[in-house]
Amino acid sequence: MRHMELPQKINLNSLSKEERKTLTKNTYAGNSYFETLFGSDQIEIDCTQSSEAFRSEIERILLEKNLVQEKLPLEKLHEVLSDDMKTYNFDDGVNKISTYFYDTDAEFTQVYHQYIRFLRQHFLKEPFFFQATPTIRIHCPHAKNSHHYPRYHSDISYGHPPEELNIWLPLTEVMEGHGFQVMSVAASRQILNRFDYDFDDFIHNAIHDKEFSASCEQIAGPVDTPFGKMLSFDSRCIHSGEPLKSHTRASMDIRILPVSQYDKMEIEYQGSGRRKVLFTPGHCYHIKDSDHF
Repeated sequence: MRHMELPQKINLNSLSKEERKTLTKNTYAGNSYFETLFGSDQIEIDCTQSSEAFRSEIERILLEKNLVQEKLPLEKLHEVLSDDMKTYNFDDGVNKISTYFYDTDAEFTQVYHQYIRFLRQHFLKEPFFFQATPTIRIHCPHAKNSHHYPRYHSDISYGHPPEELNIWLPLTEVMEGHGFQVMSVAASRQILNRFDYDFDDFIHNAIHDKEFSASCEQIAGPVDTPFGKMLSFDSRCIHSGEPLKSHTRASMDIRILPVSQYDKMEIEYQGSGRRKVLFTPGHCYHIKDSDHF
């Protein structure tokens, strides 16, 4: 944990609409830290051991919380879950089964922190802050309110720092597709330029304009990252989940932020949702960075 004095940052939500548009336009101009590091806006790396460990943890927690009566392939989880468990909340696209993973336990946390050490050694070879609680998502086919998806967005449109690195880890096999699409930074930039870099206008159209949403679907590419690998992508990439057809998809996503980039940030980023989450150590991120826990 660091003890140095850092300059006061300006809270994102204190900016005027025009100031936020200018910030967004500047964010999408030129190369990001991600592109500088990897020479691309998306990369895959092998992480078989971590994938297998997380899948086992999901299976264990399902049993211990009496969500299933016996171990079964996660891809078939929808076959034993009630409709109530699978139904999406239309406001945030989260179903009830996924909410059971908001609180895990020490055993899961140990596996998660081992994964953070793996990322430090094999992915981002510098200290970074990381999401204190990873996001576990379980998507089921033919669930009520599936029409919530697609809902195209970039995480920074909801207040995340653009310097974040998104990590997406499939915990089930690809089968007919993961139901997840990501477009390039270049394509994302072109779309936002149409809205004069007004995130509110873009998100409104992504939710309510079916023709626009369909056009995003044509631009974005389906993610086919196999089980045993992780996908990392530039936080500026617009992406969305898609309704699944015949199997359950379990996945985990986290965001990490290099300490070097956090220290340079002049903005204090904060979520635009109900909870107004601060993207700072001790709030969204673990209080300690990757080198001090």
